[in-house]
Amino acid sequence: MKNILWLCPLLMMTVLTVVFMYFGFTLWSSLLIAALLICPVIILYGIVKALRRESPLEGMLPHTRGMPLNWAAPFYDWGCRKVGLGPRFRQETIRQAALRPGERVLDVGCGTGVLTRLAAEAVGTSGKAIGIDPAPKMIVTARKNASAERSNAEFRLAVIEDLPFEDNSFDCVLSSLMLHHLPPDLKLLGLGEVKRVLRPGGRLVLVDIGRPESRLWWVVVWPLLLWSFTKDQVSGRVSEYFEKAGFSKHERVGSWVKLLSFWFVFK
Repeated sequence: MKNILWLCPLLMMTVLTVVFMYFGFTLWSSLLIAALLICPVIILYGIVKALRRESPLEGMLPHTRGMPLNWAAPFYDWGCRKVGLGPRFRQETIRQAALRPGERVLDVGCGTGVLTRLAAEAVGTSGKAIGIDPAPKMIVTARKNASAERSNAEFRLAVIEDLPFEDNSFDCVLSSLMLHHLPPDLKLLGLGEVKRVLRPGGRLVLVDIGRPESRLWWVVVWPLLLWSFTKDQVSGRVSEYFEKAGFSKHERVGSWVKLLSFWFVFK
C-alpha cells in the first residue's frame, strides 16, 4: 500500500484546484472542500479499526503483490454508495453479465460480496456463485452479509493469480473494480488463471478504470498515469492484457460515468 500513498495528496490537490478554478472561493466551495477532507479521516478510521478487530481469518492474509483492501472493510459499502458505485452500478454489472439460472459464477476481488450475492440470486439454487478476495476482513464481512440475507453465495480467501479451482469450472467470471489493484505482471497472471477456470465458451465480465471519455475526468485522474498499476488502463491499453492472456475475443460494451469501462472477454 505504501507505493500508492503518494498519490493521495496529489489527487487531493488536483481536486482542490479544479473546485477553486470552477467555483472560486465561496461558501459552497468551502463546504465541498471540507467534505472532501473528511475522506482521509474515514480512511484512517478504517485502518485503525481493521488493525484492532480480530476475525476468524486473522493471520491468514495470502501473499500477493496486489493491493488488498483489508483496511477498508469497515466502511467499504458506505464509501461505494457515496461515490456512485452503489446498487445501480452493481445491478448494471449483473445486467451486462446476462447470467442465467444454473450457471456457475466466480467473482474475483469480491470485497464485501454485494455483487456475488446478486449473482447468486440470478443463477438460482441450480447454479452457484463464489466470491474470492485476498482480504480476510472483506471475506468475514461478506459471509456475515450473506448469512443475514440468507444468500446461497459462498466466499473464500484467495488471490486471482492462484485460483483454488479446477480447470473449466465456471461459465462466467466477474471482475468489478479489481484489475487496477494489480501490478502489470499480476494482471497478466490473474487473467491467465481466469481463462484456465473458465469453461470453453465461457466469459469474463470486467468493469474497471479505462480511458476517460471527458476532459474533466482527465483533469482529475491524470496522476494515475504515473502509477504502474493504472497507467495502461488509463491509457486505454487494457485490451492488450486480454490478448496476451490468450482470450479469443474481447469487446468493450459500455461505460459508467465516462470513466469505468465494461468488457466482455471470451474463452
